Amino acid sequence: MQDDESASQNKADLLDLNDLRIFTYVSVLYSFSAAADELGISKSSVSRSIVRLETLMGTQLLNRTTRKVKLTRAGNVLKDRGVEIMKRISESVGYVGDLGLAPHGQLTVCIAADAGLEEQVQQSLLPRFLERYEGVSVIFRSTMQKAELRSENVDIAISSGPTHPPGSSRFVTLARWLCASPVYLERRGAVQTLDDLGMHDIIATNDRETHFAPGLGNLFELEVFKDLRTRLNIDSLAGARHLSVQGAGIVCLPEQMCRDQVRRGELVRLLPDLEIRALDLNVFYPSKRSAAPVVRAFTELLRASLSTASVSSSALEMPVPSNVDATDAPGIASAVPQPLSSPHEEPRSA
Repeated sequence: MQDDESASQNKADLLDLNDLRIFTYVSVLYSFSAAADELGISKSSVSRSIVRLETLMGTQLLNRTTRKVKLTRAGNVLKDRGVEIMKRISESVGYVGDLGLAPHGQLTVCIAADAGLEEQVQQSLLPRFLERYEGVSVIFRSTMQKAELRSENVDIAISSGPTHPPGSSRFVTLARWLCASPVYLERRGAVQTLDDLGMHDIIATNDRETHFAPGLGNLFELEVFKDLRTRLNIDSLAGARHLSVQGAGIVCLPEQMCRDQVRRGELVRLLPDLEIRALDLNVFYPSKRSAAPVVRAFTELLRASLSTASVSSSALEMPVPSNVDATDAPGIASAVPQPLSSPHEEPRSA
């Protein structure tokens, strides 16, 4: 018994924490090459570290194939312990990321175009992210093609409902607002009930792959809008918003895409009592690098950006067309929808 304890202690004394860290990267990323890229070292250095660790442990930790790495039973045990050890070390010395290294290397992000995040990512998030992490380079794409979101070259993919790829998980839920410009409402009249929408021009967005969008915006799953007349169909949410601001019709957009326009008075939020089903965004990691520091850092920054971008839901002071009831003046809601209700009637659901 004492001999076993002595042998274990000797191994602990001889253990190189850098070898353990490299093994942890390999075991999480399932790739020698990916681990080398993340660590900024050569693939041969990674191989030598694994050999030293296996020699010290006296057992095989990884089964190597031409395409990927599989963990042995012993490797799985050491992976779990290694992640925990590296996490505790990183907490102690203040490193960023679970494995103790600041994010660096290349990151590929692909976001569904109908998620409405393209502008926010390009104008706000990416500049902040690149300034914060000098060792990172980013490939960013917004796509209408669902297959592109599932490419193995993509590190972070954000999809929009109603269907999501297998293995994805709920990332964030965003409110959707029904809007029109004051100029349009002056010309065509107020929208005070859901039935009024049938007398107005609707700007729709189309999903090229599924060809959904029988009504407003990208609300293809909302039955209440299915019979509305579409005056204009466009494959860009930003384009639909621009046209609505110019007075072309009524549009339904993710809240973060129209919040600023409502605040400035360029758009008026319509039927705030109507509970429009929220937009669910899911995240998944086709490249299997979800534990890489650069992937985790971007994912958390995006989540935080969507949360902190929301502002007070109190009504804003701004000009309202003379034929629009004051109760229809726009308000701002949080990124997680909080239905507003009239004191005289139950909110209607979309």
